[in-house]
Amino acid sequence: MNDIKNGPSRREFVQGVASGAVGIAAAGLCSNLVAAETTKPVPAGIKKTSAEKITVLNPMGTPPAIKIIPMAPPLKTLDGKTLYFVNDGYLGSDNLLYEFMDAFKTKFPTTTLVYRKKAGMGFAAQDPALWEEMHQKADAMIIGLGH
Repeated sequence: MNDIKNGPSRREFVQGVASGAVGIAAAGLCSNLVAAETTKPVPAGIKKTSAEKITVLNPMGTPPAIKIIPMAPPLKTLDGKTLYFVNDGYLGSDNLLYEFMDAFKTKFPTTTLVYRKKAGMGFAAQDPALWEEMHQKADAMIIGLGH
């Protein structure tokens, strides 16, 4: 076996980190003491207060109220319905949707299956024409989003 040591052992590393942290903490305490000793004297006629008051604002703010939109009720059957398979452009989602469509054709032969690729790329891209078409013709939709 080769006994060449490439770096500190785990124990040496932890001891070094711990001693470094103690040194940083001590330096911080000493700097506060030095800062307290070197404060400017209060000019005559000005009242000295023991603690300064500051105003702190919450950067989070108040979130808006959440509008709850319930899910659509499930279809009792897919027989005779129109089902849209929508590809949002993620790589490989077209293959997955085609596999789904093959399975649906076998299990639900009276269901109309429509494949569409959404304009744009990704979930955030809008395609108002496709949404309008589905609103008028689709009974249900399956979308391939990726990840």
